[in-house]
Amino acid sequence: MRLSLALLGLLVLLSSCFVSSSLHFSEADIDGAHNLIRNHSFDPHLIRGTESLPGWTLKIEPHNADYDKVVIDAQTSSDGGNSLKISASDKDVLIISEPFDVRRYGGYFAKISAKSDSPNPPKIQFRMITFKEQGKITNRFKEKYILNDEWQDLHLSAGFLRPGVRFGRIFVHIPPFEEGSIWLDNAGCWEVHGFRID
Repeated sequence: MRLSLALLGLLVLLSSCFVSSSLHFSEADIDGAHNLIRNHSFDPHLIRGTESLPGWTLKIEPHNADYDKVVIDAQTSSDGGNSLKISASDKDVLIISEPFDVRRYGGYFAKISAKSDSPNPPKIQFRMITFKEQGKITNRFKEKYILNDEWQDLHLSAGFLRPGVRFGRIFVHIPPFEEGSIWLDNAGCWEVHGFRID
């Protein structure tokens, strides 16, 4: 059984055992590769009550069942017609992709577009975590970004995965902030390299 999302969210929020990858893939490497992320452009959908955002899970800490600060914005996007808008609050917001298959000897490039109109935006973290079949973490990768009012790509490279790896997820962690909003759009993760096996 895969690790429950509640426990996973808590582990991600509390863990400091992340590394920046020494690999350097780029968007040029994704040509012809399949995007592993479902609903990468945040297609319109309600995010409250019994409805959810297809392909993604939202974790709010401290937990708040009535949290209404994350919505689909059909007026703002980096590519297409929609984005995910996160308004200022005193909560940690964790946005988690559905699991996608990864290979031990694969090299991966992940990205998401983001911007903020906050006068004092938080330092957000873009992460990729890989897991064994039963949910044990094998590798963690993280990059930190300060946003501005122009769309920018948050990205990271991942590879040299440990034995037994089966699936991965991408995460965006947004700490509490006091004013304005953050927008996310155009997410993706691609297998862009296959390492030679001796």
